[in-house]
Amino acid sequence: MAGTHRRAGRIWSLIRGPTALTATGNLVILAGNALAGVVSARALGPTGRGQLAIVVLWSALIHLVGSLGLQSSCAYHAARWPGRRAGLAAWAWRAAARQAVAMTVASVFVLGWLTLRLRLPPPLAAEYMTWAAAGTITLYGVTYAQGCGDFGRFNTIRVISTVLPAALMLAGSAVLRLTPAEAGAAYLVPVWFTAALAAAWLRRAKRAGNGATGVMLSRLERRCLWSYGWRSLASLTSLMLNNSSDQMTLGLLVPAGSVGVYAVAASVASPLTALIASLGAVGLPTVASLSGRAQAAATWQALRRGLVFLAVTAPPLAVLLPWAIPLVYGARYAAAVVPAEILVTGAAFAALATVTDDLLRGHGHPGFVSITQGAGGVLTVAGILLLGGHPLARVAVVSSAGFAVSFALALVRLQAAARKHGRERPSGAAQGQERTRAISPEETPAPHGAGQPGLSDS
Repeated sequence: MAGTHRRAGRIWSLIRGPTALTATGNLVILAGNALAGVVSARALGPTGRGQLAIVVLWSALIHLVGSLGLQSSCAYHAARWPGRRAGLAAWAWRAAARQAVAMTVASVFVLGWLTLRLRLPPPLAAEYMTWAAAGTITLYGVTYAQGCGDFGRFNTIRVISTVLPAALMLAGSAVLRLTPAEAGAAYLVPVWFTAALAAAWLRRAKRAGNGATGVMLSRLERRCLWSYGWRSLASLTSLMLNNSSDQMTLGLLVPAGSVGVYAVAASVASPLTALIASLGAVGLPTVASLSGRAQAAATWQALRRGLVFLAVTAPPLAVLLPWAIPLVYGARYAAAVVPAEILVTGAAFAALATVTDDLLRGHGHPGFVSITQGAGGVLTVAGILLLGGHPLARVAVVSSAGFAVSFALALVRLQAAARKHGRERPSGAAQGQERTRAISPEETPAPHGAGQPGLSDS
């Protein structure tokens, strides 16, 4: 009887644990993204869906480059410096305000140019000139909560920014004849709502340190934040380019209708990456706070779970796609079936690469991720340019090859890092010291990584 109670207690602790909580949040997010994607695809048609995808992807790129990797650094150091979280919140508050202004200015120029070159709907482009600002404020709140291990808030803000667009999209399609600008607004409004929530959380965390001595970060600590941020910027930019370079390159080579068809093919394969992302999101602060053999064990445990999940889910998804795409999205998207079948394989490699990259950040190697994802992105862009964007099936093959290369390179580096840290045997006192003291990124044997909020189905 006692053994039964212990097993039940372990099962209940797993259900309530951060990985299960994040996986549940990802399921809800996935359902919201799928619903919003289906509604927008059916209401807008391939051309309108392609225009929306182009604007979303370029706005996300502006947001990522303008972030300078500092949100990633925020999550990493919130996990590494538990005694300095009030100072981190104050720093994040100021950084978010400055970056929001800079990203808005950049968005005006980039989206204005795209509107003239690709003849995008001006109202849609005008709306998304503010998306990067809202996204950066939201992401500071998300990554701060992630680094603090507050996965309740971490998942709440992510769920709101993806489920609410689906509800607005459904309401809009029922009442209005949905246009790209209206669909864009359904995505944009929730992001500004979550930005307000994130700002309130950061302000509260900042005020919690009022009256404490030394709450402001020192020059050395700020230098650590910037150093890790610059290294993360290269890796996160490479990751985003590898994940989106196929659609971004297609947008400059083929009509918006073809981009819309390919975007649907990519979105139906994306659940694999979205569901497995919880392993990396939780693995990042977990691996970051450990050392020695415990760190190596946590690394391989997260990766094994990802492999098992993909082995169970990827084959059934591939079998369902030929009849599911025309049924769900409509006959206009029948051409997306073959690219989607190919992209399922690419999505499996992309999912594993995402987890592996987060674990590399947890081992203190954010810069190497830029090599793995950069190699995949370069391969994808070069291949699509050689193909001229046609046919879409070959574009899917090139994209899948890019993901496979990224995962292979990341796995080799992760094996080396885990092997090195697995030989370390720090004493208990040394481990306690390492978790609380402020150290430079060059000294740390630890981590980081965080996902982009919202709009993953584009």
